[in-house]
Amino acid sequence: MKEEISYYKILGVNENASNHELRKAFCKLSIELHPDTTSLEIDDAKSKFQEVLEAYENLNNSNLRKIYDDKLKEKSISKNNTNIFNNLIIDSNNQNLVGNRRPFSNGELFSLFLLIIIISISLICSVFIASFTGKELDTIPIWLIK
Repeated sequence: MKEEISYYKILGVNENASNHELRKAFCKLSIELHPDTTSLEIDDAKSKFQEVLEAYENLNNSNLRKIYDDKLKEKSISKNNTNIFNNLIIDSNNQNLVGNRRPFSNGELFSLFLLIIIISISLICSVFIASFTGKELDTIPIWLIK
């Protein structure tokens, strides 16, 4: 099982590093690992350069960095809370169980509200149209009578 290396270790910076320190580390590593300027094989250089670029892009954006830091904290907590029972690893902080779902966003709630209103209006309109045309609501289809 391969352990993931954190973005901070890839860039070689502390977890409390500022954006300026991140940029300096990225510039240094990008010069060292860029496929055009390194002595490494092209495939190795490309993969390492992509790792550095991904790490910098995620840590330089404050929103992505906060999400990443939260995931790191969650992983460290889950490592400490893991219980081994009958050779099965049971994670007590597992949020990805089958029955758990995320709450609806405001946009999703609004679209559900609109959908309910549209269905209600169309049902009311169909009842009014049926009553004005003189048709009964409890009719039996002709093909069932024969």
